[in-house]
Amino acid sequence: MNRQFFLLLCTLSLAACGDAPKPAAAPAAAAPAASLLQLSDTQQREAGVRLAAAAPAEIAETLTVYGEISATDDRLRRISARYPGIAREVLKKVGDSVRAGDTLVVVESNDSLVPYRISAPIAGRVLERHVNPGEAMSEQNLFVIADLSRVWAQLSVFPADAARVSPNQRVEVRAEREAEAQSASIEYVAPDADSAARRVRVRATLDNADGRWRPGQFVAADIVVAQHSAAVSVPQSALQDIDGQPHVFVRSDKGFAARALRLGRQDRRNAEVLEGLKAGENVVVANSYLLKSEWLSREE
Repeated sequence: MNRQFFLLLCTLSLAACGDAPKPAAAPAAAAPAASLLQLSDTQQREAGVRLAAAAPAEIAETLTVYGEISATDDRLRRISARYPGIAREVLKKVGDSVRAGDTLVVVESNDSLVPYRISAPIAGRVLERHVNPGEAMSEQNLFVIADLSRVWAQLSVFPADAARVSPNQRVEVRAEREAEAQSASIEYVAPDADSAARRVRVRATLDNADGRWRPGQFVAADIVVAQHSAAVSVPQSALQDIDGQPHVFVRSDKGFAARALRLGRQDRRNAEVLEGLKAGENVVVANSYLLKSEWLSREE
C-alpha cells in the first residue's frame, strides 16, 4: 500500500474516533461538520497533502500541433575534403562529441601523396559520417556536425489554423509521453503551406544545454493563441471526479470537505471556477486523491 495513503488512513481513522466537532453556521452547500476530515499540520506534511488558495489566473487557449526537433541552420556544419584523396584514418563516429579543431579524418592527397587533416570547425556532436578508412573521396560531405546547445522545434499547423498563429506567441513543447514542457516563443511562420505535407511550417528555438532534445525526436506543442482572465481558478492537480462531477477538497477551520464545482475554461495548468468556490479559500492541490478515497469510504 502506498505509504502516504496508509499514513493518511491511519490518521483519519484516529480522528474519526474522537469527538465530532460541533456544528457551526455554514452555507447550505457545506458538508455537515461531523463528516469533515480532520488532519493536523503534521499529518498533512507526512501524507504529502499540500494547500493553495483559489485565486485569479490567466487561462490559456491553445492550439495543439506536432512536429520534430532539428539542429538550427546556423549551428550546423557539413564538412568535405579540400583535395581529392584516400581516407587513411577516420577518428570520429556518429554520436561522438567534438571540440573545434579536433581531427576528424586524415587524408592522403591524390596529387602530392602528402597526408593532411580535416578538423571540426565547431564544437558539437557528429550527426552523420559518410567516410570509412581506405575510401576515396572528392567533393562529397564526409561529416555533419551540429552544436545542439540550442535546437529548433519544427512544427506543422493545418492551413485552416494558420491564421491564429503568429510570431512571438508562447508555445509549450513537450516530448512524447512526457508531461513536462519547455516554454519558448514562435519565431517563424511560413508564408504558405508545404505543397507535399499540406501544412504550414512553424518554428521555435529551444534551449538544449542539458541535452534533453535530440534531432529527429517527435514532439507535441501547445501554441497559446489567446488568454482569458478567470476571477477564480484552481490548479488541475486539485480536481477530483466524484460521481461524474469535478470536486475539490476545501479546508476550513473545522476540517476538510469535498466541494462540487462548476468549471469554465481550462488549460493544462488551471481550471476556471464559475460556481462552488470563492477566491482565497484553501484547497488541496497535492495528494487530494488520498482524501477522496477516505471521503468515499465514509459514504458507503
